[in-house]
Amino acid sequence: MASPLFRTRTQMLLSQVAVSLFFGLHYVLEGASTGAAMNGLALSQALLAIPLGERPGFRVAYLATLPMIALAVLLTWTGLPSVFAAIGFALISLGRYQLTRLRFRGFILLAVPCWMVHNALVGSTPGLIADACAFLTGAWMLRREWLDAQPG
Repeated sequence: MASPLFRTRTQMLLSQVAVSLFFGLHYVLEGASTGAAMNGLALSQALLAIPLGERPGFRVAYLATLPMIALAVLLTWTGLPSVFAAIGFALISLGRYQLTRLRFRGFILLAVPCWMVHNALVGSTPGLIADACAFLTGAWMLRREWLDAQPG
């Protein structure tokens, strides 16, 4: 819920590592297999995204995680919850690939409604609460980032 509040890309990514760990476990306990798989992938993907700006070789390793989204969905298919988890994770994946915070925040914010639908379908009240908070803080921080980027 708090990852949008961090000011640097690295801080946001490290907070996403923690989020992925805890929500992955939550989804395992809920029986939401696709959500659990997406969070497992998210953990490694967030770690791979940290050095993207300084070490271009990590781009290949990061991009190699993208086909795993489709594979994980196929292996954990549960219908609509899988669709929304995959779309949400794909948007977050595009966000993590961005080197500017403004684009990073924009893609993350686009992903939240997908995760809201997933969480509603699997009955995850903690997920819905976290999504509502993440959407509000994410929108606020995106606006702040956008205003900071404006000339003069």
